Amino acid sequence: MLKKQLRVLLGLLVFSLLLVACSEDGEENTAPDESDAPIEETDDTTEDTEREPLDVNVSDEETVDASTVVLVINGEEVNGETYNDTYFNTKRYMMQNNQDVSDIELIKEQTLTTLKSYTLLRQDAEERGIEVTDQDVTDALDETKAQFESDEEYETALTQLAYTEESFKQSLEEQLLQQMYMDQVIETEAVTEEEITEFYGLLEEQLDDTPPLEEVRDQIVTQIEQSKMQQAFLAQIEELNEQAEIEQNI
Repeated sequence: MLKKQLRVLLGLLVFSLLLVACSEDGEENTAPDESDAPIEETDDTTEDTEREPLDVNVSDEETVDASTVVLVINGEEVNGETYNDTYFNTKRYMMQNNQDVSDIELIKEQTLTTLKSYTLLRQDAEERGIEVTDQDVTDALDETKAQFESDEEYETALTQLAYTEESFKQSLEEQLLQQMYMDQVIETEAVTEEEITEFYGLLEEQLDDTPPLEEVRDQIVTQIEQSKMQQAFLAQIEELNEQAEIEQNI
């Protein structure tokens, strides 16, 4: 049960991780892999083994002084404390995805890209009147906790993913802002029959036992819509980046 709830917790943070993920690879890739396949989830109740908690260690070499002005974005200063928090989150994300975290320069660059992207997103959201309230965060946190059978399970899940409740609330706030921004700002074209057929064809190539198209059509449409939304969102961030005045000091 806990293993399934960990996936719920991770799923709630998908959009907040977009900015970390896009700093790794700017290339678009809409082809599905097996993790995208719209097939029924297997029952994992027999796999009750708890995963080991993430051990995210950040050395002194990887941090900067909290008062250091790391970035100036459209006149707004981003200090070392914010950089250090984002560095930790970036490293945690990489570890969650079994990526190599030995290259601290790579993590640094990804951290800076994430900071630039999120700051630009927040600035643009403020200009458009898009705001996440404390109540929004509280409601999202309550909904998250409701997915668990007990407070103990919830707290265990946070520990296993190297979150405190405060850092998780911060991640929820960022995710909510990104979701609101995408809902209110980003527009995409409707999914076409050609795109559905192409997607299904790729699944047939990759999976040994592909369900009939009509059984998975709705899931395919949803995944294509999500892919289009994510690509349009990242394109919007890139446009904001091109228009911004950014000074980098580390």
